[in-house]
Amino acid sequence: MSIRNILVAYNGLPAAESALQGAVAMQKHYDAHLTGLFAFGDSNLSGRIQPWMPQKVQDALLEVDSQSSQKIREQFADACSAIPADKRHWIENKGPVHRTLAAYARLYDITVLGMHEDGAYGQEHLEIHPDRVTLDSGRPVISFPAGHTPQLTGRHVVVAWDGGRAAARALADALQVLKSDDTIEIVSVGRLPFAQTLPDFDVTQFFQRHDLSVTLTELPRDRRTIADTLVDHCDSTGAGLLVMGAYEHSPLREGLIGGVTQTIASRANIPVFMSH
Repeated sequence: MSIRNILVAYNGLPAAESALQGAVAMQKHYDAHLTGLFAFGDSNLSGRIQPWMPQKVQDALLEVDSQSSQKIREQFADACSAIPADKRHWIENKGPVHRTLAAYARLYDITVLGMHEDGAYGQEHLEIHPDRVTLDSGRPVISFPAGHTPQLTGRHVVVAWDGGRAAARALADALQVLKSDDTIEIVSVGRLPFAQTLPDFDVTQFFQRHDLSVTLTELPRDRRTIADTLVDHCDSTGAGLLVMGAYEHSPLREGLIGGVTQTIASRANIPVFMSH
């Protein structure tokens, strides 16, 4: 199924700028509809408003917040100026950021986000965690690191494969964005699942029947975490996209002892395509 409906979360932060560039490139590539969503919670300024404050002070604080929203809306419009008016849309929604993003993402083919970055003082209400949106929405998400130039074809794509449910979901969803001129590498770390494939069928045949050629790589498990091994491998091979399942283990477990999803969502130097 071709991508027809793209959602991009835009909040003006550096990684969101890369996400917006990536989303605009995807809109052109797929001739899709592009919706920008500015989801935001209460800022430090609006949170400082107290009933005892003079009305002029309250209005001044609210005006600063309003100007920030207007600037973000204008930046989105500038970046999308080449997109036909009937194919670009803008939404602002004040509320819990991740809950809002996940709710909208459920109705889009793919959601484009900037990788998590700690907001500067006064911007904490804008922070986005792509892994949480992936988990809560049930839809594929692609996140871009700050400063990344989008590339949609001719990439070296690394697909992290452990044979689990989340990896299988990501593999199937990624067919929307993989192209015949991409070089696809299926990578396993430590578990050697390629030696335990189903009789008479394996992961390579899945891709070959979609006219995609792949190679298999089994990386040994060493003192590094799986996440660090994958990130280092992507860096050393010049990968342009990492495809992975999100939260094969529970979010609580990853939150307590760390895990692949959270680490890669904050450490990767290339776009990451995730599904849960």
